[in-house]
Amino acid sequence: MASATTLSTAPRRTAKPRHRADLAVLAVEVALLTAAVGVGFILNARGVGLYADAAPLYATWHPHVGWGTPAALLVAVTVLWWGVRWARTARWGALLTAGWLAAVAWTLSLALVDGWSAGLTNRLTVQAEYLTEVPGVTDVPAMLAGFTDRILDFRPDSWSTHTSGHPPGALLLFVGLDRLGLGGGTVAGLACVLVGATVAVSVPVT
Repeated sequence: MASATTLSTAPRRTAKPRHRADLAVLAVEVALLTAAVGVGFILNARGVGLYADAAPLYATWHPHVGWGTPAALLVAVTVLWWGVRWARTARWGALLTAGWLAAVAWTLSLALVDGWSAGLTNRLTVQAEYLTEVPGVTDVPAMLAGFTDRILDFRPDSWSTHTSGHPPGALLLFVGLDRLGLGGGTVAGLACVLVGATVAVSVPVT
């Protein structure tokens, strides 16, 4: 009895988790990204046409804030301060649901740093995006049969950049939404956020 009492009242010793493997992976990722940026910088300086001002990223540096910034900070603080501790004891279903909701909130808040129109509604309506191709898809089987013929750029009937760079399923999603009366940039943008955030569920389940 005494030994049982001693075992039940003795303080538990928990080893502090070591993150050496995670830090090693992070270091490798930083090194690879730094090397890629360095190579891109050198190639740009030599006049090689990379079509990317900040190679290997197709972007330019433009730090700014917007009305989505406070929301992004709130999501980050909530997940890191409260969410991590809660996740250690949460049920699997609740954890997956919370992960998806957090991913949706995080993505939307970052997008809305640029505002509702620029950050969400108009993202998929520019020439390089999918929605410019939706009105031209009147025959889905014919579109699928001739999809690869329109991938190469700089031709009169070439697909838009993102349409040609991905399998036709994405385009079919937006065509389907349009035929259901849910066309336009707002619905398309929200669909991308809601579906894209499912990676927070699919990865841990896999």
